[in-house]
Amino acid sequence: MDQENQDITLAVLDSANAWIAESLDENTVLTIIALISEDPTNWQEALSVWPRYRSSAVCESTSELPFEEIEPAAVRESIEAAAGWVVIDFTRKRLSTGGDFEAIDRDAAFRLEQADDSDFTGHLSIHLPPWWELVSDTAPANLFQARQSPIPRPIVDREILYGDAFLTFVAKRALEVFHSDDWTKCVQGNTQRDRYALTVAAHKDWLMTPREDLGGRIPRQMLHGAIDWANKVTEGQQSRYENGGPMIAAPDDWQGYSTAPMGSQEMCIYFDFCREILGAGWEWLETEQGKQAANRGESAVTDLVAFLGEIKENWLTSPLEGGPSPNFVIECDRRRVPIGDGVHIEGIDAVATTSHQGDCDCPICALMADGMFGTSFSSIDGHHLELDDEFAFSMHESQEEWEDEQGSYQIFEATINAQESHRKETAKPDPLASVWTGIRDPRAIPGDPLGHLKMAFMVAEIVSVLQDRGNRQTEIKDLNYAFAVYRRAKPPEAKKAKKKFKRILERLAKSHPELVSRSADLQSYLDEAHRRPLPL
Repeated sequence: MDQENQDITLAVLDSANAWIAESLDENTVLTIIALISEDPTNWQEALSVWPRYRSSAVCESTSELPFEEIEPAAVRESIEAAAGWVVIDFTRKRLSTGGDFEAIDRDAAFRLEQADDSDFTGHLSIHLPPWWELVSDTAPANLFQARQSPIPRPIVDREILYGDAFLTFVAKRALEVFHSDDWTKCVQGNTQRDRYALTVAAHKDWLMTPREDLGGRIPRQMLHGAIDWANKVTEGQQSRYENGGPMIAAPDDWQGYSTAPMGSQEMCIYFDFCREILGAGWEWLETEQGKQAANRGESAVTDLVAFLGEIKENWLTSPLEGGPSPNFVIECDRRRVPIGDGVHIEGIDAVATTSHQGDCDCPICALMADGMFGTSFSSIDGHHLELDDEFAFSMHESQEEWEDEQGSYQIFEATINAQESHRKETAKPDPLASVWTGIRDPRAIPGDPLGHLKMAFMVAEIVSVLQDRGNRQTEIKDLNYAFAVYRRAKPPEAKKAKKKFKRILERLAKSHPELVSRSADLQSYLDEAHRRPLPL
C-alpha cells in the first residue's frame, strides 16, 4: 500500500459522540483500522486492544493519538476538506474511506516500515468482521446514510448451549430412551454401535430443533456465522507472535463478550462436550441408582441433571488428551489467541503445556519438545465433526456447501481407488523402491540440514512396527533414547553417539527380520549425514 505518507484525516463516530485527527500517518491509520478486527462495540473498547496491534512504527500509548472530540455534525465538513480520509462508524458498524486514501480489502496484511529510512518495524493484519460494512471511494455526503443491510452479528447464548437447557434435554431424552425398545435392544445386544446411533440421533435433534427460548432458532445457528473471521483474527495474532510480538488476549469485559460468536476451536470443543454429556447420560441409566430413578418417572430428570452437571464441570476443567482443558481452549478461542506450548498469554493466567510429549513414544513429538520447529502451536482441525456424514455436525454453515464437499469427497475417493487398482494390476516389483512406507523422496528435507527430521520419520516407522508386535516397550525406549542422545550430541561426542545408535539398530535387525532393510537404510543415512558439511 502506498499512501506516499501523506497526512490522513480519520474520524470516529460513536453514538452521540465523534472524534477526529487531521494529520495521521499511514502506519497509525492502518493500525487503528486493524482494531476493528476485534469487533469492538465502541471507540473506548477499540482503543483497549491497541497493544494487540501496535508496532514500533506507531506510538506506544493511545493517549498519544492526536484525537479531538467534535460534534458529529462537524465531521462531514472536516472530511470534505481532507485529501485522504477514513471514517469509523461504530453505530452503523461501517468503515468508509475516500479521497486519496487507497482502498483496503476486508482481509489485508501489511509490512510496516518507517517513513524516513524504510526500516522494517512489524507485520499488521486486518480482518473486518463480516457484519461490518466496508465502503471505499465514497463521498462524504454518504457517511450518515442508513446501512445497506441489517447487522447480522451472530448472538451466542452459552447459557442455553452449556447450561441447564441442554442438560435437561439430555436427561429427558435419556429417560425417554430408557423406556423404549431401542434401549432394550441396546442393553441386550451390548453393542457400541447401537448406543452410538442413539447418541448421534439425540445430538442431531438437539442442534436442529427450533426452541422458544431462542426465538424459534435452532442451536446449530449459534455455532456458525463467524468461524472464518474468528480464525483469521487468531491466526493474525499467531503471526504477530512468530514475528517477535507479544501474545496478548482480547479483553473479556467488553459489552458483547458473553454473546460473542464462536470460532472453530470452541465449535469443536462443543461437539465433544455434547458427546461427553450424552455418553454420561447413557452410562447413568446403567447404574443401579439410574435404573431406580428412571423407574420413578419425572423426578428422575432432576437427579440426572444434577449428575450431568457434575460431569460437565469435571470435563470442562480436566486436561484433554494430555493437553489443556476444554475451558482453556474455549477461553483462548473466545479471546482470539492461539494455543502455543509454554507460551505466556498476557491476560490469561494459565499456560498451555503439551504434557503428552514427556511419555510419548513418537520421536517426532520429541523433536517438537526440544523446540526444533520453534514454538509448537496446537489446534483442533474439526475432521471428527464430519465423520458421521451428517450436516448437523458439519463445520460448513450451509447445507449447499456441505453437499458440494460431500460430492467432491466421493469423486476424490473414486479417483484414488481407481488409481490404486490400476497400480496393483500393472505394477512390477521395483528393486530400487524405498524400504519405508512413509518416506518416498530420497532427498533431504528442506530446512533439515542435519537430517534429524528425516531420521525422526524413519525411527517413528520402526517404532510403529515394534508397537504392532506388542510388549516391546523396552526396545522402543532404548531406540528413542539412542536417537535423542545422538541428535543432542555436540560435535566432539557425535561420533560416539552415532556408534551407539547404530548398535541399537543392529540389535533390532537381529531380533526382528522385518526391520533388517529399514535398519540398514537408516544406518546408511546416518553415515551420509556425517559426511555432509556442517551448516554455518
